Amino acid sequence: MRALLPFLALVAAASATAQPVAFGSSDDPFELGSAFRPQDQVVASVALGPAYLPDDWRAAARVDVEALAGRFSVGLGQTVHSGDGGLYVPEDDELYDLARTVRYVRWNATAGSPTYARIGPTQRVSLGVGALVSRYRTTTAWDERTVGAEGAVEGRRLRAAGFIDDALRADGVVGGEVGLRTGARVGPVTDLGLTVGGVHDLGRSGLSGDSSLTGVEVTLKGSYAGLGPVVLRPFVTHARYLSRGSTVGGGVEVGASNVGDAARARARLAVFASSARFVPGHVGPFYAVSNGAERIVDDGAFFDPAAPNVLAGTPLDSLSAGVDVVLDLRLIAFGRLEVSQHVRRHVGDEAASAYGLRLAGRLPGDGRVEFGLERQDVRGFFDLIQDLGAVNALVLNVHVPVGRRGMVFVRSRYGYRRLTEADGPEYADGPGRFLVERRFEPLVGLRFGG
Repeated sequence: MRALLPFLALVAAASATAQPVAFGSSDDPFELGSAFRPQDQVVASVALGPAYLPDDWRAAARVDVEALAGRFSVGLGQTVHSGDGGLYVPEDDELYDLARTVRYVRWNATAGSPTYARIGPTQRVSLGVGALVSRYRTTTAWDERTVGAEGAVEGRRLRAAGFIDDALRADGVVGGEVGLRTGARVGPVTDLGLTVGGVHDLGRSGLSGDSSLTGVEVTLKGSYAGLGPVVLRPFVTHARYLSRGSTVGGGVEVGASNVGDAARARARLAVFASSARFVPGHVGPFYAVSNGAERIVDDGAFFDPAAPNVLAGTPLDSLSAGVDVVLDLRLIAFGRLEVSQHVRRHVGDEAASAYGLRLAGRLPGDGRVEFGLERQDVRGFFDLIQDLGAVNALVLNVHVPVGRRGMVFVRSRYGYRRLTEADGPEYADGPGRFLVERRFEPLVGLRFGG
């Protein structure tokens, strides 16, 4: 419970502002309460069908329950799969598997009370302008996901936000930021604001090498011009991983935080010049499975008996100096639609570029469709279309209503699983190793409520 105190403090510090908070999963269209004016409801569903994971067909059963009452919303859900003599082992080998039924428990922000808090697997957390933490998640290895906590509060001049990716064991990644709008002016740039943030990996607290990670970030941002709700915001930032490298960056954001109580949009263009042992957004979509201590095993070498195991990805301590150009685009229609894209082109000796895309929307009748792609350790555009690569995650979810109560739920996931002693004696002890896992689950069922 002590791990949750920072987030409870954020909730207690609420003050008035003009629009809901934007942090983490606060505006995820697939979580009840993300709409600007949500309606109370209770929805439940059950589904059955086959499932492919990993390398075998199994029987699957899924149960979901979601409810929204005022500012409080909750989503519980789990799919269980058959295994040898019982359930699929990774879903039935530790008490923590019960906690993983929690999809989210939220206290939702409103226009008059901009406080947000959430318990559940970390899905897409960013700090500042993304120099340290960008789209961080713990769901890349689905069976290893943890139940984290995040929260944010905004006032007229002060904003605070923070997260911990494992609130139950308190041994994962923790981060946060505090922003102050000074109201100062420098030439044509007005409304200067200062944001200070940091991130630390509690689970890797060594004094040197890739087993230790602590980062700090300072960003100065202002407003240059505006047209109605659209504002142009130039910024400069400096970030550093202690005992490692650092970066200096600058760029501009253009967007609107609230358009007619219906949507928000933002585009950010930035350039980072980094020293060795630094890359922008290192704590990102793959950090939970590729962080220096824990690594991804190249699947091409793993399945070739004649080839030695090769680790994929470039550790932070092995990176040389370079320049990164980053383009972020994001459009949110509150409670209905998300379109986001992240492009980071790395200019340096290593293949360290990254790409991310998410398209997610609610359809009529509570239908849903989601496509998500994350790539890392590529050199450029042609790497994206020529080869999936070893550092790659993909999700395709389709939830289609059939008739009044029926539904078809199809989920495809290209992620990772932890290698165990069953995969070889070398994986019995030592740092975690992860291998590509492909899942396909076509289920049919019934839906109640709504």
